[in-house]
Amino acid sequence: MSPGENLDPIPDCFILQPPDFHPVIPYVTTIFGGLHAGKMVMLQGVVPLRAHRFQVDFQCGCSLYPQPDIAIHFNPRFHTTKPHVMCNTLHSGRWQREARWPGMALQRGASFLILFLFRNEEVKVSVNGRHFLHYRYRLPLSRVDTLGIFGDILVKAVGFLNISPFVEGSREYPTGYSWWASGHRRIPLGLQSLTCCSERHNPKASPVWKDNGKRVPPSP
Repeated sequence: MSPGENLDPIPDCFILQPPDFHPVIPYVTTIFGGLHAGKMVMLQGVVPLRAHRFQVDFQCGCSLYPQPDIAIHFNPRFHTTKPHVMCNTLHSGRWQREARWPGMALQRGASFLILFLFRNEEVKVSVNGRHFLHYRYRLPLSRVDTLGIFGDILVKAVGFLNISPFVEGSREYPTGYSWWASGHRRIPLGLQSLTCCSERHNPKASPVWKDNGKRVPPSP
């Protein structure tokens, strides 16, 4: 399943709030109703050829000062000798223990579809239909009400979905999508044709941990 594949439209009841098309980066938006288990955020875009890094932050507020806590900081880094994805949590201005995934599912110059699936105790992330990582919550998911996207990334569409038809507790989770028509534009926001992908398909889904006590905000 590729990021540009046409599939079937989905019922409107799965769409939790209007999608955003081609948002300007940096991008910050309110998540209607906040986050809870059973919600899903889908991000479609392209990694620029000269990208160094970008980040997707699920924040507890949107203030500039004091900086809000960041429950989930998803940070692909392409400019290092060993490209990797880093996840972390910012609490009271201090970064917590850093988790790194050495495998890079994203590529410079390539399109992507990232799916964030929020479960009871962790978020699961798939890239282009394949499970990539899971990250356990360190702050209550109920505190998250803002999505922020920063750095070297071209975003085509952001969607917010409800996945209630899928059974909580299963090791498998939806990683596909389909195309939902909105006027003359289309966005990958489908659920009818979702496929399932097991964590065992990706042996690199377990992180490498690194302690980090820096009191600095995330770099864009």
